[in-house]
Formats: sequence, C-alpha cells, structure tokens
Amino acid sequence: MKKIAPLFMFLLLSGCAQQTSEVTDTIPEKEIGGTTDPITPPVVIEPEVPVTPDKTPEIIPEPKPEIKPVEPIKPVVTKTDDGKLILGSEEWIWLSPANQYVRARVDSGKKISTIGVSQIQAFERDGRDWVKFNAGGDAIELPVERWLRNKTNDTRQAVVKLRAKLGELNELTEFSLTVGKGIILGGNFIKDVAVVDGQRKYVQPKAPK
Repeated sequence: MKKIAPLFMFLLLSGCAQQTSEVTDTIPEKEIGGTTDPITPPVVIEPEVPVTPDKTPEIIPEPKPEIKPVEPIKPVVTKTDDGKLILGSEEWIWLSPANQYVRARVDSGKKISTIGVSQIQAFERDGRDWVKFNAGGDAIELPVERWLRNKTNDTRQAVVKLRAKLGELNELTEFSLTVGKGIILGGNFIKDVAVVDGQRKYVQPKAPK
C-alpha cells in the first residue's frame, strides 16, 4: 500500500506537467528585452510655394542728344571790296540835334535826303533865313541853307544841315524839310561812300552816340 501511493503521486504530477506544457505552447510568451518598431507619424507634404525672383527694373538709357555739326559763323559783310559801306533798304542813324536813333529808309533814287517834321515856321535872324520846326517832340531852330521850289503847288521847302551818323559815317548832310513823318537818306548822303543792297536791312551797326 505504501509503494502504490508514491506511484500515484508521480502520475498525477506528470499529468499536470503535460497540461501546463500544452497551455504554454498555446500562448507564446513575449520576448523579454526585445525591441518594438517605433510608430512613425504620417509625413505631411506641404505644397511648394513657387519662389518669384525679385524683378530688377529695366534701366532704359537716356537718349543721347543729337550732335549737329556746328556751322561756322559767316561774318556779316558790311563793306565792298573797294571799302564802300553797304547799306540795306533801312538803317538806324543817330540824328543830331534830335539826339536819338531814328529809323531811316535808304533810297538812292532820291537826289536829296528828306526829314518829316511839323510846325514849320520861317523867320529871319541877323539878315539870314532861319526855320523853326518840331521833330520828335523837340522844337529845333536851324539856318536855311537854300530853298527848293515845288513846281506842283508853287511852294518852297527849306533845306537845312543835320549831322547824321550811320556806321562809320559821320556826315553833316543836307535834309529837305517836309510835312509828315519819316526820314529818307538820298543820293547826297550815299554818293561816293556807300552802295545800297535792297535785299538786306540794318546792315550797319548802330553808330556810337
């Protein structure tokens, strides 16, 4: 009886061990000290923003000014080859005793120069004919050099001497007094010292006062 009890206990323990082994085979044990794969978060791909390069403003060069050839300045011809003055159809003269520059018309067809005046009055002084007239707002008195007879209306015109400066000319010239305005330089002023170019005006510079 005593021998059977130990045998029974052995068999019982063996059965229990076999059942434990089956259970152990069914549920695998986790490896101790093993590593687990880390959880990788999903990668979010952001849309690429196109990079716009900085636009450099286009530099437009300034247009260069057109360089025109400089034409040589032609000297103003005021004299002929033989030294005579060239006068235009109009010239500035310095007229004494009016003491001012006056525009004068040049007409070589007129034998004598004329000057337009007003308030002409003839009188005698020291036994000689004198004439008083108004020119440019000034009252002027001068001796009469001679008288011109107007055949059309049987009147006479006094001829006086006035100093006229034109360019290099400084002449004491006879002028016939006429009622009106304007000055004409005639042949008596031009003869032998000047020629007339009717296509030009104010050829001669203003004479010094």
